Amino acid sequence: MDEAKPRSGLILSLIGSILTIFNGAYVAITKRPIIILTSEVKSLDEIMNSKNFWGRISFGAPGLIGGFWAWFWMIFPILMTILTVIIYSKPRRYRTFGIILSICAALSLPIGGGFYIGSILGFIGGLTYYESPKPFSETFFGKIFKAARVESKFFARICEEPRELNTAALTVIFIGFLSGIGNGLYAYNADLIRKGGTIAFQILYDGHIFWNEIVLFSAISIVGMMMIKWLILSICIYWVGVKLVGLTSTYDKPLRGVAFALVPEVIMFFMPLIFANEPALTFNWPMTLYVISRAWVFICLLIAIRQMFEFSLTRAFGVALLGGAMYWIIYHMFIVPTLNVPGFRINLSMPDSSIALLTIIGFISLIATATGVFSRKQIT
Repeated sequence: MDEAKPRSGLILSLIGSILTIFNGAYVAITKRPIIILTSEVKSLDEIMNSKNFWGRISFGAPGLIGGFWAWFWMIFPILMTILTVIIYSKPRRYRTFGIILSICAALSLPIGGGFYIGSILGFIGGLTYYESPKPFSETFFGKIFKAARVESKFFARICEEPRELNTAALTVIFIGFLSGIGNGLYAYNADLIRKGGTIAFQILYDGHIFWNEIVLFSAISIVGMMMIKWLILSICIYWVGVKLVGLTSTYDKPLRGVAFALVPEVIMFFMPLIFANEPALTFNWPMTLYVISRAWVFICLLIAIRQMFEFSLTRAFGVALLGGAMYWIIYHMFIVPTLNVPGFRINLSMPDSSIALLTIIGFISLIATATGVFSRKQIT
């Protein structure tokens, strides 16, 4: 019997390679990245002193496309297309070709990576080939997509499947590394912008993204922070659900559910792609992503709690609020200030934040009581 051809990998990789070739061809011909600006400016002062919103997004790395280099990077999207056709026409050696395809997708980023969407699709398509002949929904990225889509059936299956704990840990590491890269690059480049000069203008207007080894080390350190966050939040959810509510569960259930609930934090990876001067390019943009990602995480966590403890959505909301409040106190008041990891973060150890934090905890306690968290009667 012939092997089933991996159509999901084909579609993802083919779309990714086409987008990357289109983006790369423009960059190679013009010798500059595709840059979208909210308005034209001529100097750094005009950007920094503008009273109106100003922002830009750059598809390509100016420092890596000079001379023949842009055409060199074009090799990789072309190779992506060739590999996609070869794997689909002769479905063999999925794992080897899949890894090569993912590497090619990553190496197309200097020429814009198909507006970044192409590189992402190609990378995912390559890893989908790597896990073939599994259906896409059962692959590593398939599970991440299901978590991001907040599929209740997926969270129910994850919470009941002990073998998924290893995948859960890998998910936390993967999400932590990507968000760490985004945090590190943004923090490093924002610091360069504050110093002003030619480099600041290159970042803001020309689309340069500078980095050094500290960015990589900070990303790895944020993986460690992500693991700590995962464990603390899981313990808090477990303690509220089992000790306060009185339900029966094992600790690995919250570990699996919480790990996939943290998936939306991956959008922090995109922090350095856009810069906006509100104010001084350091707060509004990352804060917007932070709020979106945390709201998304809370929704995922709400569904995960409902499935792991098998009770009403109302009660799950109360458990999520109370467990989340405990986590915030421990993590943001003690762990974050102590370890002082670089990147965008919220510090609740400031004296002025104590009253506000206690007020929020008071409201959360009232809501948790109203939703039946402290009631020993099972709500369905």
